Amino acid sequence: MSLSLKESVAVSLSDFWTRKIRSIITILSIVLGTMSIIVVQSMLKGVQESTMQWMIERGGMTRIDVSRNWSYSNPKGLNAFLTLREFNALREMIPEAEYVTPQLLTWGRVLHQRKQFWGSIAGVTPEFLQIEKWSLSSGRFIAEIDVERLNDVIVLGSTVASELFESRNPIGQHVTFQDRRLQVIGVLERRVIDNRTNIGSDNMLEYLNRRSYLPVTALISKLSVEDKIEYVTIKAKNVNSTVDLKNKTEDILLSFRQREPVFSVVSAVEQAEQMAASTKVFQLVFMIISMISLLVAGIVIMNIMMASIQERTREIGIRMAVGASRFDVFMQFMVQTLMITLIGGLAGVIL
Repeated sequence: MSLSLKESVAVSLSDFWTRKIRSIITILSIVLGTMSIIVVQSMLKGVQESTMQWMIERGGMTRIDVSRNWSYSNPKGLNAFLTLREFNALREMIPEAEYVTPQLLTWGRVLHQRKQFWGSIAGVTPEFLQIEKWSLSSGRFIAEIDVERLNDVIVLGSTVASELFESRNPIGQHVTFQDRRLQVIGVLERRVIDNRTNIGSDNMLEYLNRRSYLPVTALISKLSVEDKIEYVTIKAKNVNSTVDLKNKTEDILLSFRQREPVFSVVSAVEQAEQMAASTKVFQLVFMIISMISLLVAGIVIMNIMMASIQERTREIGIRMAVGASRFDVFMQFMVQTLMITLIGGLAGVIL
């Protein structure tokens, strides 16, 4: 006696309700297996999108960063920084670069009347704004004339401005840094990464909002900051020329330091390629782990269905005695298995 698909579904549902605990445990194994695949893939995609968003916010794929090579032991004790003179020489030797700017970082206290703000201070050039793809909320940024004349001017990050001046307009006001009065000429827009792709609730660019910017020449000459430029940022004119410009910059810096790899030169293009390669490896590893969890879930279903068949041997015998074929019996249990798997899979996707 053969059963129609509708009758097979009805029998499967009846068996499901008859053996609730066993059926729920079987479904749970599928739920966990499905969830593990989706959660792992979502996490990897989220990390990748967050990193790409970070790179776009910090200047895009044409950015090249120069910093100290911390993996090099530097046995000769060579300077792991550039002087302002060396930076200017580097800039002249790479005319194909669209923008080049130093970042001379120090830490200190910015004062305005009775209020104070502790944060980082950066000595930069006008190109900094274009490299960072940043805009001003008010005032202007450091100009070339400020760098040439060592003008006592300062541009505040959004958090610095709000802490020192609250709702008042800081443009034209004066603040004090290392006992020197500096005129506020601009306030930068608040930098924030879209929370939809940010891992965690904190803004990963808040450190920029808490930073103030001065002409690099004034910072060195007037504010007792050592002539040690540890960071240089370069922006290529297009993505295709980024790697070539990176290689040229690396070669120039090697010539500055007796061919010793004192500096690390990293392009955003190479970082993106490394990230993609790492992501593929993690995807493969986690996919194998997830597939193993689904395989375990399949084994659980197999064992449960084998137990179910053994318990219903009499029923199977009676059905075959009245005309049911082996295929009819097979389809009855297959429909039940598919229903359990489908319910578990859908529940896993929803959760």
